[in-house]
Amino acid sequence: MSTGQSVLDHLRRIEIFQGLTDVELLHVAAVCKMRRLADGADVFREGDAGDEMMIILAGCVRVALTTRQPDGSVTPNTINMLYTGQSFGEMVLLGGANRSATVTCVEATTLLVLTEHDFAGICERNPRIGYLVMRNIAADLAYKLRSSNLLLRGNIRWQHGELGKH
Repeated sequence: MSTGQSVLDHLRRIEIFQGLTDVELLHVAAVCKMRRLADGADVFREGDAGDEMMIILAGCVRVALTTRQPDGSVTPNTINMLYTGQSFGEMVLLGGANRSATVTCVEATTLLVLTEHDFAGICERNPRIGYLVMRNIAADLAYKLRSSNLLLRGNIRWQHGELGKH
């Protein structure tokens, strides 16, 4: 299997690229760059400026958020582990933003990198790609927002119920 075919296979599995034809995926693949990182290397740190989304071609990364403890100390907490075929950093395709988490390689990892600038260029040349990717990102964000709202509502009901007992 050629490297180009392998990249295409990975892109086909990425949720934000669902609905794109192989020809459209080849346009995306053409502007992506490969990056190899060693075990323990940070891909990026929480708070860093960012303009790249990543797709894991091989390896595994840990996603961690820094939380403040009651004593005032800060601790990184793993919120997710991502593996071959998964992506992260998609929010930058909506416009550059600071990173919301730290991503660290758990083993030697090969990433396929797409910059916001290169993605914007693809969208200029082929608005259908931009439309489908943005629709997919919006659907993912809507799902996450609904899930968060349900959790918050459950928490608010629980708190209200507890308050009513006093």
